Amino acid sequence: MSDERFDACGKSDHLGDGFHIPAPIVNVVEGVVHSHRRGFVHTIVCIRVGRRVELRVRLASDDTHCFVPGQQVIATIPGEAVYLEAGLFRRSRQRLDRWYGRIVLVTSHSEGHVITAKIHGECWSLKSTMPILGSSHQPRTWDSVNIVVEPQAISLIPHNRTTRLEPTVATRPRVEV
Repeated sequence: MSDERFDACGKSDHLGDGFHIPAPIVNVVEGVVHSHRRGFVHTIVCIRVGRRVELRVRLASDDTHCFVPGQQVIATIPGEAVYLEAGLFRRSRQRLDRWYGRIVLVTSHSEGHVITAKIHGECWSLKSTMPILGSSHQPRTWDSVNIVVEPQAISLIPHNRTTRLEPTVATRPRVEV
């Protein structure tokens, strides 16, 4: 039997009796490039994820990847780049990627908690390894949180295929009687 174990978050090394080092938590999100804006210092790529969430990614201006609207991409978000804030109001300055959600799972290990938060109205969630800002108690399931992602910590991987952007308003052919 091997001394390493694979779990849902990736590879976890197992060393000896009962001691293992958890692998880094990385969130993987698929989406479609909605728009991009190139500046002198950085480029902002807007990605449509899920039904209505727009993920904004800040890339360095010298990044060699070219992302075009309609292109499918995979965004990888480290667990250290996902911040959770207690309550329904915004505690810090306005940031690019901020959504309302709830905690759905709290797991603990020797180094701290891994908190899974589901974004309101979406079918996907993000994992965070950071403590909840502004909370006076230990994290519990169903606690309301603001989910904040650092846009410069997100990495984009282009998909091989491109898709057309779907129209936002469905149109039906007119039938005359």
